Amino acid sequence: MGTQSAGTDRALVALRNAAGDQAIFSLHGAQLLSWKPAGAGDQIYLSALSPPTPGKAARGGTPVCFPQFAERGPLPKHGFVRTARWELVAPVSSGAVAEARFQVDSGASAPRWDHAFCLVLVARLGPGWLELQLQAANTGRSGFDFTAALHTYLAVDVPTARLHGLQGCEYEDNLAALRREREPGAALAVTGEIDRVYLQVPPVLRLHDAAAERRVVQQGFTDAVVWNPGPAKAAQLGDMPPADWERMVCIEAAAVLPPVHLPPGKTWRGLQRLELPQLPQFDPAQVTQAGA
Repeated sequence: MGTQSAGTDRALVALRNAAGDQAIFSLHGAQLLSWKPAGAGDQIYLSALSPPTPGKAARGGTPVCFPQFAERGPLPKHGFVRTARWELVAPVSSGAVAEARFQVDSGASAPRWDHAFCLVLVARLGPGWLELQLQAANTGRSGFDFTAALHTYLAVDVPTARLHGLQGCEYEDNLAALRREREPGAALAVTGEIDRVYLQVPPVLRLHDAAAERRVVQQGFTDAVVWNPGPAKAAQLGDMPPADWERMVCIEAAAVLPPVHLPPGKTWRGLQRLELPQLPQFDPAQVTQAGA
């Protein structure tokens, strides 16, 4: 499957593999909007109140944050490529694994970002999994530093959700003036607002809720961001229904601390892979309450 138009503001790129899995991307920001493994519902949260529009990313999916994560620098929050028009640089392939390649370059730069680069997002859709690889190439004559993230909104039942794999990891708490803490529990439960950058995380995290287990795998990205607005902030956002804070959690593959230094002529790669295996049994004991 290929490109579909959706009004004048955006075009949608649809991937479908031989097993019947489907994924939808927007050329506006190369943003993942939907991932439906065969026989399962959508694993990606997308607010009904926030379609991708010029100058703004949708609330949900997977916005691409580059060359700045959040407000940690002089650029607009999360950089500028998530609101730029990307190009589909090769025909969408199908078969056992469907693939699409999106690209944006220095032409999308804000005036305050005076560096030459080429950014490629490779999306691969296999049976029960979706892989996003971000490739950043320095096409200029001097090195530069950047931070980046794949800002993935996963559709989950927050009251029953537990995130495993972060025990012992140090994190910066953005709700406590970037105070450093260490994750004590074997499983993390979200009970309200949470905004943390976990450092040097393991390559595999597991997210359970009442319906399913999902594995979140990353390579190249050293950090992981866990974010949920909680009820009070969700009511203030304006671009998502207030009750939807109980329907999503962001688990973002990130390169934040320290920033990545990219010499001229070099390419950096970071990958996030989402997997939907069968749900195994797990022990919910020793759950850390976050956002209470």
